[in-house]
Amino acid sequence: MLKMIERSKPITVLSATLLMVIGLLLPQYAEANQLLYDMDALKDAGSLAVKLQDTRAAVSNAIASQLSDETQRLLGEYDGASEPSVDLQKALLADLNRRIQVESLYDAQIFADIELSEGVQALIAQNPQSGEALVRLNRMLLSDAYPYELASLSEEKKVDDKGLEVCRENLRRIKLALEKYRISNGNTDPQWLSDLSPEYLEEEVLLCPADATAGVPGVLTEGASDPTLPCSYLYELRPSVKMDQDILLIQQGDMLPIVRCEHHHLNLSVNGKLYRSGPQRGIYTSNKMGFSVLDDFIRDLRAQHGEAFLKTQEGKQKLKQATEELIIKQFVPIMLSAFEEKVYTQLEAHLGKNILKSSIAVDLLKQATVQLGDQIREQLQSELEARLGAEFLETAEGQDILKQLSAQIDGFSLDGR
Repeated sequence: MLKMIERSKPITVLSATLLMVIGLLLPQYAEANQLLYDMDALKDAGSLAVKLQDTRAAVSNAIASQLSDETQRLLGEYDGASEPSVDLQKALLADLNRRIQVESLYDAQIFADIELSEGVQALIAQNPQSGEALVRLNRMLLSDAYPYELASLSEEKKVDDKGLEVCRENLRRIKLALEKYRISNGNTDPQWLSDLSPEYLEEEVLLCPADATAGVPGVLTEGASDPTLPCSYLYELRPSVKMDQDILLIQQGDMLPIVRCEHHHLNLSVNGKLYRSGPQRGIYTSNKMGFSVLDDFIRDLRAQHGEAFLKTQEGKQKLKQATEELIIKQFVPIMLSAFEEKVYTQLEAHLGKNILKSSIAVDLLKQATVQLGDQIREQLQSELEARLGAEFLETAEGQDILKQLSAQIDGFSLDGR
């Protein structure tokens, strides 16, 4: 009997040790488990799904690549505009919860464009490897990357934005109206959203329920207010920015926003998808370049110094410097490069990839260079006149701008690759 008791001692000690370890780990596990995502933490499932489809964003690419096969299948079937299925929402949450418990999501390159909070930076420095601290770090990283899609730890429950679902439905209806308009008008876009009403859209659809001004003109940026009907939405294909958007579309693809709700940070893209603004790519938050930025500069100059200042020598010099920097040095090279890419892509699509090596291509490219150069020159001069005025373009400063513009276009050449 004594021998049996002695023999059991190691087992008893081992059991006690195991229970002690379990006792220490259970609270840590329980705390980590409480930090996992539930359905209330999914603030905007549709926007999250769209951003995970758009894997050009580094953080979305990293997460999407680790989703399960079933989640990727459901994600691929999502149209980007309707309410995501419950199955897709549950699958996304399950995959995220699995991923945030494994290892840190932080990678300096992946999060290079994301502004991280001080709390996240402090946790990164601690480099947690497991448990509650790891889950907390990963939750905070995802909140910084997807602020409108995933609730932060400080948000106990999903916050219902005023009228968000109504606004989503408005943008869906605007999407359908734009499609019908294009079919009826030779695949061209309307100049303003009000052009859609009443034939393709009821005018009340142009009002966001969160817009306290009911679409009063002037609430949006200068030159962006619809001239015909009250409108809450910012139309990114309006005449003053159409050229900018054409260039951005070539550069950045069909996730480019064409209609924005500034109240809900909600965008309707060229390909008809709905997503919230955010830090993953500049395109999610701002798509201003070239003439749009020049418009802002002139507006600010006018607000600070008055209209008369623009006609003074100092004012004309400031206009010239801004135009040189924003248009001549930045926008025109981007535009020429984008059009060059577009010409090559179209040639290859219609005549085959090897066409660019042939003598036929040389002749085609020479003809295209002349025609495209003339069109670009005419369009840019028209845009400059709209912003700076014909009177300014006749001044020494204006003439110098036009000379610089002509020199750039004359140097443009499509000579094959």
